[in-house]
Amino acid sequence: MAYGRPVEISQREAEVLAALGARLSNAQIAGRLHISVRTVESHISSLLRKYGVADRWALADEARRRDPPPGHLSGLPAPRTAFFGRAAEKDLAVGLLGDARLVTLLGAGGIGKTRLAAVVAELAAPSFPLGGAFVDLVPVGEGFVAEAVASALGVTERPGQALEDAVARHLGRGRSLLVLDNCEHLVDTVAAFAERLLSGCASVTILATSRERIGVPGERAVPVPPLPLESDAERLFLDRAAAADPAFDAARADVTELCRRLDGMPLAIELAAARSASLGAAGLLSALDDVLRLLSGGRGSVERHRSLRAVLAWSHDLLTDRRRRRDTPPPRTGRSEAEVLRGLLLTSVELIRRQRTPSGLHVAYASTSGG
Repeated sequence: MAYGRPVEISQREAEVLAALGARLSNAQIAGRLHISVRTVESHISSLLRKYGVADRWALADEARRRDPPPGHLSGLPAPRTAFFGRAAEKDLAVGLLGDARLVTLLGAGGIGKTRLAAVVAELAAPSFPLGGAFVDLVPVGEGFVAEAVASALGVTERPGQALEDAVARHLGRGRSLLVLDNCEHLVDTVAAFAERLLSGCASVTILATSRERIGVPGERAVPVPPLPLESDAERLFLDRAAAADPAFDAARADVTELCRRLDGMPLAIELAAARSASLGAAGLLSALDDVLRLLSGGRGSVERHRSLRAVLAWSHDLLTDRRRRRDTPPPRTGRSEAEVLRGLLLTSVELIRRQRTPSGLHVAYASTSGG
C-alpha cells in the first residue's frame, strides 16, 4: 500500500517483490527469474518509486503485507471482550461453511450476530487458504456493496472490467471466505452481488449476518436466539459489570432477574452492565421497572417488545438532549409500534457506539450493536 492506496504492479514486478520478501540478492533473483541483474535492478527501482520507500528492506516488508499468511481475513474484528455461549450455533455455522456457499446468521438486532460471525470466521479461516475479508455494511449505501468488498480486499477497478468481476477474479485464485456483516438494510443489493459472485466464482463462500434471509438459492440459515438466561446471559452480565466496576457484587437472584427481564438479549445485557457501577443490580432492576412503566403501551402492549423498549430508553438516555432531538426519527402515521421501536432502536444503538456513559466509560459494542 502507498499512502493507503493499493499499488498496481506488473506480474514481473510482483515476482521480484516476492523474491525480495524472501531476502534474495539481485543475483539470486536474476537466476530464479531467468533475467539479467540489470533488469532486476530496473524492476527494483520501479518498485521503490511505486511504493514510495527508500530501500529493498522496506520492499521486503511490503512483500509480506502483500502476501498475508494463509487463511488471513482482512478486517476481522479483534476481540476486546470475552465471548460467551453460542456453542451450538458456532458449531453449526462452521460445519455449514464446509459445504454451503452462503451461510446466514439470522436474528434480531442486538442479539450478537456480529460477534458470533467473527468467532465463526476465525475458526473456519484455516479451511480457506486464500483468506478473504470481513466487511461491515453498516456505513455502506445502496448500490455500493461491491465497492465496500473491493476496498476490503484491496482490489481496484480496471478499465473495461466491472468491479464485481474484479472481485470474483481476485477471490477465484483459491478457496476464500467473504463475511458480509449487517446486510438487512441492503438485502436486495447484497442478494444481487452474492448471486453474481457465487455463480461466477466456484471457490468463494459467503458468511452473512442479517435480520432477514438474503434470498439466494442454496442459502443456509443459522438462527441466533437469545442467550440462555441461567448460564450464558448471567456470565455475560457479570463479566461486563466487572469490567465497569471490578468491585461489583450482586445477589445471584438479582442478576437472574435482570437477564430474564432483558430476554437474554446481549446488547441489552451489556448496556445494563455498563451502568452497574453507578446503580448496582438492585438499582438496575428498579430503573428497568421505571423504564418499562414509562414506555408501556397499556394493557394491550406486546410483551415481547419490553426488552427492546428498555434498550432504547437506556441508550437514548445516554445521548445529549440536542442529539436526542436531532437523531430520533419522527413518528410516521400508519407505522406499527414494532416498526417505530425498530427504527428508534437502530438509530440509538448506532449512536451509542460513539457515546460515553456519564461515568466516562465507553459504550461501544461492535460485537453486539450491529446485531
